[in-house]
Amino acid sequence: MPTTLPAPIAAAFLSVIALGAPAAADIPQAYQALLAEAAERQDDDARFLETADMVAVLVEGGRAAVHADILAHLPHRAGAVADWPLPDPVAAPAPASTPVPQPEHRDLGGAPIDLSEAPEGSGGWLAGSIRMLRPDSWAGHVRAGLQLERGNSELTDFTFAIELDRELEHGWRIDSQFEYFLSENAANTTRDNWLVELRTTRELDSGIGYYGGGSYERDLVGLYERSAFVTAGGIWHALDGPKLDWVLRAGAGQRFREDRLNGETYTDWVAEAGSSLHYQISETARFGSETTAFLGGGSRIDQRFTLTNRLFGNWAVQTGLRIEHEFDVRPGYEPTDARLDISLLYAFD
Repeated sequence: MPTTLPAPIAAAFLSVIALGAPAAADIPQAYQALLAEAAERQDDDARFLETADMVAVLVEGGRAAVHADILAHLPHRAGAVADWPLPDPVAAPAPASTPVPQPEHRDLGGAPIDLSEAPEGSGGWLAGSIRMLRPDSWAGHVRAGLQLERGNSELTDFTFAIELDRELEHGWRIDSQFEYFLSENAANTTRDNWLVELRTTRELDSGIGYYGGGSYERDLVGLYERSAFVTAGGIWHALDGPKLDWVLRAGAGQRFREDRLNGETYTDWVAEAGSSLHYQISETARFGSETTAFLGGGSRIDQRFTLTNRLFGNWAVQTGLRIEHEFDVRPGYEPTDARLDISLLYAFD
């Protein structure tokens, strides 16, 4: 169960922030007061260690600085952090003729925050939560496109998508995507579709790994009004270079479909084969290809190609082509659908 700081500790912490008292030791005075209050009121070493974890995330020097401060001012609590590292020995002072640069004074509001110093493996929920807020944790892009036609027809097409990717420890990675498409002809909505995808992979040092994931799609004009799949299997990072990156995957799972005409649903076992390829054409141009094929009940091939051209900063224009082919043949429905998108994209990492 997550632990919370008692109200008296939080009050003391905030009062010290408001006072903005100057720091008199290696860590800001506000953090010294927080540790002292926790040492006095928290009888359990585990709860005191939780507070120390949080402070170690926020101060320069991390655990070593907090450990040294506890030894100097709270020796009766030294056992709680006995496994923490100690700071390096202080170097001998420079000769008097050489000016020694003085460290910049910072109060709590300007304390240097190195989120990478969150104690690993401590299990502390406070330190872990702060580590999750690292600005470089997520990468991805947001894109939107709009097409207007006026004259013989009044057609409006709108597309929106957001992609979020995250690299985790020990080779883990999360890739997710949400896409939305809306088309209106005069006052009638001819397409109101959306797609959600999520894939989690773990790659080992050899380039071999495994994955699990799935997707859910609504298509008001296609053969199936709703379709989804869940699969798991293995991956092989065939190419991993500065310009060319290629990952192959193969697995098995289930595919769900709902017939648009009669509402009948189907659930079938399928084998999956996939490919993800990215090629850096130049400093400003990048090509991407994503292929997913299902073999079994409801066989299907889905191919997506993108060409992204950076304009300036994090802004780019992306041209995308998606081709879907359902192997089920139904009267009145084409087995292949193709869509071309041109969107403005903002990337972040």
